[in-house]
Amino acid sequence: MLKAQLNTKSISRIAAIQTMYQYEDGENDIDIETLLLKLIDFYKNEDIKSDYELDSKSKLKPRPSYNHLKELVKFSHENLEEIDAIIETHLTKEWTLQKMPKLLTATLRVAICEIKYFPETPRKVIINEYTDIASDMLDEGEIGFVNSVLDHYSTKKI
Repeated sequence: MLKAQLNTKSISRIAAIQTMYQYEDGENDIDIETLLLKLIDFYKNEDIKSDYELDSKSKLKPRPSYNHLKELVKFSHENLEEIDAIIETHLTKEWTLQKMPKLLTATLRVAICEIKYFPETPRKVIINEYTDIASDMLDEGEIGFVNSVLDHYSTKKI
């Protein structure tokens, strides 16, 4: 993602994906609220400028919008079954959510959640943002898949 595009909502989206990924990983038996609090604590306390390729002299401290982050995680988690059903309508018969890479699943869950439950944000903005995020974290084919699913869902939802 380009430095110019870095803003608190972008970081919130990335942090929400991180939270949902860790929750899905499920190896540590920590509930979603605890994971979210740990991630918020990380963003408050760590110097993460290098993660976002910011100049070390920059006064900008990359932080999520904590309210947006909490809402994204809350709505994603509370509506997981419905969101998963939406994603599954875009899968071929050979694929299931369980077979998909966890990072891809987490990205789609948060993105679908934002399209569905945050109507104040234009859909094109959401699609572009998550496609950009995916391009930093996922394989080429997965990036196209994210874009395709979000585009189809958002036009179907109109």
